[in-house]
Amino acid sequence: MTQFIYQKDYMHLQFLKDKSRSFHAWVCPLFKAYVVMENSYVYFEGDEIENIYFLKNGSCSYVLPKHANARYVSIQKGYCFGLADIIYSMMK
Repeated sequence: MTQFIYQKDYMHLQFLKDKSRSFHAWVCPLFKAYVVMENSYVYFEGDEIENIYFLKNGSCSYVLPKHANARYVSIQKGYCFGLADIIYSMMK
């Protein structure tokens, strides 16, 4: 049942590729939607990062605000970001 419910929404995520159905049944209900409008920031440098973000639709980039938002890392649909930022913020 869980596989059927979440398949359309989450099966394109790289994080879930090659994972068992029991893993899907456990993790998919934990996902929470977070909608970011175009040309908005998900978080800023120095923010405490507490989540891993999975890009379901659209595009996303790490930018340099001091340099006219020059993009230096692009995240593609289906990939995640924030994990490295969580680790870095814990080491401060």
